[in-house]
Amino acid sequence: MVAGPLAAASCGDDPPAAMAEAGAEVPADAMPATPPDAAVDATAFDAAEAGARPLVNTCGDAGALPETWLADPRLCLSVFANQVVNGRQLAFAPNGDLFALANTQIIALFDTNKDLVIADDERSLFAASVDGAPAFTHSVVFSPDGAFLYASNLTTVYRWAYKAGDHVATGAPEVVVSNMPTDGHDTRTLVFDAQHRLYVNVGSAGDFDYTPQSLALRSMVRRFTLPATLPAGGLDYAEGEVFASGLRNEVGLTFDSKGRMWGVENGVDALGEDNPAEELNRLDSPTRFFGHPNCYSEYRMDGGLGAGSQWAIPAFDNTRTDAWCRDPKNVQRPAAAMPAHWAPLGVTEYTGGSLPWQGDLIIASHGSFFRTIPVGRVLARAHLVGDTVQSITPIVGHGVDGGLEEGTWDARPVDVRMGPEGALYFTENFSHRILRLGFRP
Repeated sequence: MVAGPLAAASCGDDPPAAMAEAGAEVPADAMPATPPDAAVDATAFDAAEAGARPLVNTCGDAGALPETWLADPRLCLSVFANQVVNGRQLAFAPNGDLFALANTQIIALFDTNKDLVIADDERSLFAASVDGAPAFTHSVVFSPDGAFLYASNLTTVYRWAYKAGDHVATGAPEVVVSNMPTDGHDTRTLVFDAQHRLYVNVGSAGDFDYTPQSLALRSMVRRFTLPATLPAGGLDYAEGEVFASGLRNEVGLTFDSKGRMWGVENGVDALGEDNPAEELNRLDSPTRFFGHPNCYSEYRMDGGLGAGSQWAIPAFDNTRTDAWCRDPKNVQRPAAAMPAHWAPLGVTEYTGGSLPWQGDLIIASHGSFFRTIPVGRVLARAHLVGDTVQSITPIVGHGVDGGLEEGTWDARPVDVRMGPEGALYFTENFSHRILRLGFRP
């Protein structure tokens, strides 16, 4: 166990400052623990995998940005948009326009001349924060039918009617969900399933929550079935179905092509430099409990049981034991354990035809804040075989002397999405850009 009391700590995965740590290869919970200091595999592609189908060139003339490490020389990284201040989540419109929540506003980016660079006249303010309400914080998403654009602030989920080519909201927003808990982690991530049900993540109020009031409404994902006509004032948050609980802050959420929900979770800050592990969770079994605030996942410790193993948190008179935390009837283990304080903020499945990662998950690591030796600030690939995460390996980061140096890149990835042509786009809020990752077969 980790000795010593838990000190109060700020939650570093909220805008504007987020945090996390990263290592090299990350073991899944079903796999033998890979030594955390193992070297990163710089050839993160299987030859058979890459040759399984013809791949589309999404690089054009683009190369690599200075001081950037790429896991394969066939990758390319370019700046798609500058001056995306404090960029958070991304959402592609049905027509291919890219929407971003940035600096508490929703902006539309439209590459009219198709040169893969957004000029000043190829961006527009779609909507600012609602007058008299808290500022937008993180999430922006389209409904599955593309008829509405959704965004959230600390307390409320809003939506605007949308039609293809809209770059400015044409009317006032509707309130979709209201009365969400105030303060604390404020990202309020939104995602839809194929049945058009809305899922909302509300993270913990502090480094860990233990009061009944907080645990009744926070550290969970709730599901809402939206009626054809929303009631005045929207649906009450407390009436939403608790889909998953015990999630300290599941900032990144996505559904894969098999209908499974995946989330990336930011663990507590006050358990040391190497614990707890950040988590990649599969949330496809409703009502499951994922441990917070009673249990945490090991990443690396003396006398430990391996990455992903469950331990009772030694704080706030916790009555749960290590044995209780390890009982799968009580706690759902993560699908994979990532290095402590890596701050994964975004996740998406790759389903395109350019990069050789069909069916894998791409994770945006914002990077550590509370750590002596900084880590993270990478884009990473979670390689899936069936339902099992085989490994998590960095694919883009800071290049130093020909290798990857974690935690020092002038980019802090926040969210990642696949573009219609198969390239990957991600926000980063250190240099305030949207970067584009392509592949040259």
